[in-house]
Amino acid sequence: KAVSRLEKKGWELYQTPQQEQVHPGTNQIKGRIVVVGAGPCGLFAAYILAQNGYHPLLIERGKAIEQREKDFDLLQREGALNPESNACFGEGGAGAFSDGKLTARNKDPHSAQVMSIFIAHGASEEIAYYAKPHLGTDHIRRIIASMRREILEKGGEILFETRLERLIQQNGALTGIVYSQQGIQTQIDCNACILAIGHSARDTFSMLQEAGLILQPKPFAMGVRIEHRRELIDQWQYGKFAEELGAAEYTLKAQVQGKGVYSFCMCPGGYVVDASSEHNRLAINGMSNYKRDSSNANSAIIVTISPKDFGPNALDGIKFQRILEEKAYKIGQGKIPIQLYKDFCNNQVSKEFKSIKPVFKGNYTFANLNDIFPSYISDSLKEGIAYFDTKIKGFGSDDAILAGVESRTSSPVKIIRNEEYNSNILGIYPCGEGAGYAGGITTSAMDGIKMAEMIAKKYKRID
Repeated sequence: KAVSRLEKKGWELYQTPQQEQVHPGTNQIKGRIVVVGAGPCGLFAAYILAQNGYHPLLIERGKAIEQREKDFDLLQREGALNPESNACFGEGGAGAFSDGKLTARNKDPHSAQVMSIFIAHGASEEIAYYAKPHLGTDHIRRIIASMRREILEKGGEILFETRLERLIQQNGALTGIVYSQQGIQTQIDCNACILAIGHSARDTFSMLQEAGLILQPKPFAMGVRIEHRRELIDQWQYGKFAEELGAAEYTLKAQVQGKGVYSFCMCPGGYVVDASSEHNRLAINGMSNYKRDSSNANSAIIVTISPKDFGPNALDGIKFQRILEEKAYKIGQGKIPIQLYKDFCNNQVSKEFKSIKPVFKGNYTFANLNDIFPSYISDSLKEGIAYFDTKIKGFGSDDAILAGVESRTSSPVKIIRNEEYNSNILGIYPCGEGAGYAGGITTSAMDGIKMAEMIAKKYKRID
């Protein structure tokens, strides 16, 4: 494929990124460097450590991607949830079941490093120069498996279905951890532990707070996912070239009643999926394959909320998420609750689909989404979608399909760290989206790389 001069320049940058050279430190590691969580942040941290001779131990509460796919598919087909292996937990993290957007382009060389590593493990070279690159859920899964193999080849160790249970500390510093596998607990020495736990490890957040880590509540956003015929979005974006240019994206935002309302994780030619991770609570997400070839486009439409809305305590955001997810589960009787936009505005349950047919990977049923949200969220959603219809004619059509609840947009918790990435307990290094320092695949991976480099500068390699 011919590329423009600008694209070639971009490809040259990402083909030969200016990576920071890791100069090992002089301190002795106690035990091994442990990485908790195999999402983008933890996976890239372990990858860099393994590349530089540190033989990290990566523990992940969920399963390897091949087994995780089976559990995810079972949930979508039959509603059978495995709370340890789903769209949130397992190798690859939440990003493994998404559109796979890689949109955090900046001058930080770690951004280029992320792209080059992805390409080395099977991603299309186009991610090096496209303005809005994406991997697609089908490609992400192959890339993850390839990165895992290299971590193992370089001397790293990965334990799946393994939970972090407890921190061992003395005089304000980490001395070890306790993890469990199949109910059996193991204690190991450790004075360097990277916490890349993701935004949905709610029980782990509670354990960390009890252990004395400083946690703070963090603003986030929640709402619904909206689905349209893909051709509506394609025609709006590309006009007569729509068939040639493929599935189109959009980005929308507004201020309504003092709240930000915006599109998030837009999936052109994608699917709405059940992203639940706890029994009797229901959450959704969107995902796309690399080709983005389904008949519908979907996106989260979400409303910003803050501790003023849900409470000042560190875990109050999690409590708020759970309340809304329980309501979603209840009104849908375990299935994804859906409603046409007109009926959402009129506060009535829909009876039949119109011109738009749902493209879901998950069981669904008609319900009244107003029963999930406090009025300031539902009213903001209604006004926001009506405003977006002035930008994309037909966006607020009567038969647009809404689904709820989109509650896992980002972490509602921040784990405090200093300039050297240490928490208030020395040796605990919180990072990535779950700790409140990233948002999405690229920034999470970058944070993991930076964390690995910081630790490598402090400690000797393991012979």
